[in-house]
Amino acid sequence: MGQDNHLDITPTPQSLVQKNGHFTLNSKTSFAIGKNQRADLKKVAAYFQSKILYSTGYNLNIKNSGSSNAISLQIDKSLKIGNEGYQLTVTPKKVIVKAKTPQGIFYGMQSVMQLLPPQIESETIIDNVAWEIPCVEIKDEPAYGYRGMMLDVCRHFHDVEFVKKQLDIMAMFKMNYFHWHLTEGLGWRIEIKQYPRLAQIGGSVGKGEEQQGFYTQKEIQEIIEYASERNITVVPEIDMPGHAEAALSAYPELGCFGQPVEVPQHGFTQNIFCAGKEEVLHFLKNILDEVCAIFPSPYIHLGGDEAPKGNWDQCPDCRKRITTEGLKDSHDLQLWFSAQMANYLKSKGRKAIFWGDV
Repeated sequence: MGQDNHLDITPTPQSLVQKNGHFTLNSKTSFAIGKNQRADLKKVAAYFQSKILYSTGYNLNIKNSGSSNAISLQIDKSLKIGNEGYQLTVTPKKVIVKAKTPQGIFYGMQSVMQLLPPQIESETIIDNVAWEIPCVEIKDEPAYGYRGMMLDVCRHFHDVEFVKKQLDIMAMFKMNYFHWHLTEGLGWRIEIKQYPRLAQIGGSVGKGEEQQGFYTQKEIQEIIEYASERNITVVPEIDMPGHAEAALSAYPELGCFGQPVEVPQHGFTQNIFCAGKEEVLHFLKNILDEVCAIFPSPYIHLGGDEAPKGNWDQCPDCRKRITTEGLKDSHDLQLWFSAQMANYLKSKGRKAIFWGDV
């Protein structure tokens, strides 16, 4: 095994050996995906066919086979690598990407793209570039199964196209989980059809121009599909019980005292979802029903951080809940509350994730 420091692939492959020569991509190059025309491999080929067309102007054909001047995508179940791993061989005549799964092929092709001149990532045709790939042998698979990035669109809202651009960059670097922070004191960014004021009011409680807006469920489904095409799972974060000021602005009766709340432009306040009222638990479970219907992710993040208990300590409903459930204090109450939500997600076949506070 050897590593050439002049070839930059991120993440660094487990094994990279550079050989003499290079493969030249040109208008006659094709994708070869095998005689059985696997639909999943054709989908991967079509993805990179589109990217290559944008920057080179070459519309590479997708064929059953190609003995030379081809990028060959091959599924090989016998490979001694994990399902996300790949083997890449570049010779002057051919590029061969092997993997056990189409996902591995996708990551192998990302390495091919990184070996090309950086102009390959342009979305406009670039002239006078030698589209050469150095001859290499690479064997690689991820060191970690969960490779994620979080985007907070609550404190600073971003449109659909911006989110898609982040997914493109994640795919380039073989990341596979997109943590989407969708609710916060400064903004509720996800449309909930049963409770429309959450987005209509909660989406515009911030004072800044960059803090206005929300995503319709149709837009969210568009982003989920876009991520899936890039082998990325979208994990939504729906904060509870804290960071609830935007939601409580829309539905103040969900707080301990039912009063209008102040939305902090920085930090957080004592205004969190009331854990003593049954209608609050019912409300949040209804939200999770819609979230689970939209997001296929096995994980749903429920926040749980920075939930001060001043209101809970004074709230008759919360005090009653502590007594009824045999809890010690309001800290125990948050653990009980979080367990209720986690168990509800479990009943729907999902797993809850929390921040370290819980």
